Amino acid sequence: MAIPIIVGVVAAAAGVYGAVKGVSGAMDHSNAKDMNNDARSLVETANEKVEKQRKVINHVLEDYGQRKLRAFNGVVAHFIETFERLKNVDLGQSPELDKLTAGEFNKEVLGGLRNDYQALQDAGLGLGTGVGGGAALAFGAYNGTMLLASASTGTAISSLGGVAATNATLAWLGGGSLAAGGYGMAGGMMVLGGIVAGPALAIFGHILGSKGETALNDAKSNLEQAETLAKQAELMVIKLQAIEKVTSLANSTFSKVSSQLRRTVGDLKKTIDQNGEDFQSYPEENKATVFMAVKFAQLLKAMIDTPILDEDGNLVLSTEKRIQDVSAVASGQKDALDPIAG
Repeated sequence: MAIPIIVGVVAAAAGVYGAVKGVSGAMDHSNAKDMNNDARSLVETANEKVEKQRKVINHVLEDYGQRKLRAFNGVVAHFIETFERLKNVDLGQSPELDKLTAGEFNKEVLGGLRNDYQALQDAGLGLGTGVGGGAALAFGAYNGTMLLASASTGTAISSLGGVAATNATLAWLGGGSLAAGGYGMAGGMMVLGGIVAGPALAIFGHILGSKGETALNDAKSNLEQAETLAKQAELMVIKLQAIEKVTSLANSTFSKVSSQLRRTVGDLKKTIDQNGEDFQSYPEENKATVFMAVKFAQLLKAMIDTPILDEDGNLVLSTEKRIQDVSAVASGQKDALDPIAG
């Protein structure tokens, strides 16, 4: 009679064990659900922060690109037209220009401005026209002279936008091909400053069919990946904020130099109208007027030749210092502007 009692006890113990496992499994599923919710919240918050900053820098770079374009079609064109009226110009007589750069403002520099302006005209981007978002973004981010030189070789500039499309960082900043291709924030991370996103999170919500313990382990993995992604997103935001800071500085400095060039070109035009076109016949005060116009044209050229991003889409670390130097020279706080490296 003892055996049936033992069998009954074993059966009862198995039932209790099963009940305990069932409760444990339910708790594991509940914890897994909470962890997945936390992971989802982390990822969504990270995405929102990055997307917000991406939109900001996209707007700032586009605005800077449009400003460069307006300068070419406005004050640069007026400077070229007015300066080329002069005859027998010898800028080597100016100690100010000797201090400004390693070389004087010579025919090569003037020719560079003229060629850039002509490239815009040939591309149908003359006065009264504009460029699309991708083109403006590229024009703001990169060395404008480099872009225009590429366009002048026969590459359609309608296709400055093409530069953005073929550069992963610019495409992402502009909300272009990477985002459209489904890369989203991870795509941006892969192209911005070498930050690489971790593997994609497991699909949320597919844990209910799993055993409780497996679901909990998957949820823990999701949460760990979400935390890693959130940290990477913070780094992305910091990098984007750095680009925004430098671009905003470039925009305000470019605006200041453009205004100064516009004023001095006006003075130059008056000088030519009143004194004729022979530079050699000018008294010193009139020659000084010519030198000032050339000085600000040179500074604006330096700004045009200074990129915000390199070809890989990273912030050019020397650019902020370069812009500060241009601003200091334009404000009379510094005499010399060192030549651009490279």
